[in-house]
Amino acid sequence: MPARSTAGRPFSPDSPRRVRLLPLRRAQQGLSLIVALVSLVVMIVAGFALFRSVDSANMASMNYQFMRSAEQNADMAFNDAILAFMQSHPTAALNVMDRNTDQPTISYYASQRDQNADGIPLPLAQLSAPAWNADGMASSEWPGEAVDAPSRQMRRYLIERLCTATGPATAANCRLYEYRYPRNCMTNCGAAVSEWLPFVRITVRIDGPKNSVAYAQMFLKGD
Repeated sequence: MPARSTAGRPFSPDSPRRVRLLPLRRAQQGLSLIVALVSLVVMIVAGFALFRSVDSANMASMNYQFMRSAEQNADMAFNDAILAFMQSHPTAALNVMDRNTDQPTISYYASQRDQNADGIPLPLAQLSAPAWNADGMASSEWPGEAVDAPSRQMRRYLIERLCTATGPATAANCRLYEYRYPRNCMTNCGAAVSEWLPFVRITVRIDGPKNSVAYAQMFLKGD
């Protein structure tokens, strides 16, 4: 007689056993909530890092663009200053006709100006940032200033002899170099073959949007 189970059904040792799994009741620990909060914090931190990275990249790009434009405007300012010193500026009133006297009205000084720790003459270094109006940069009334509309930059220059006093340049009050006359010199040469002349320094200031400022300097052999 076949064995029967306690439930009254036939029971065979070879028949598959049916096991009913009962869910284990455990107290909720809030682990999922903690994981979600940590993930949220990580995402917020990553978002801020990405924002800072993009912002830094934009600032670097703007600075690079400003410096490239400032280099071009500095070259044009140097050209204007050299023309003025050589008495060939298109605006005749800016030409340096007397190199032995200080002439602030044309941005020329026969004696070297006081300078800051970076070697920038104080008349340029202490200038206020240009004002802005509906048409762009307002004039600062600086002699020889010019505004480049595409880059929105203002360029200004200052010319100064490297001398401690005005008047004729001498070894006692100026930094001199020897200028040798060309072989085919026909006038103002006489029997001399050379003369000592003062060095000249040109300083350029470039002002751009958001109070950005750049400086450049050039040393010139005067005549």
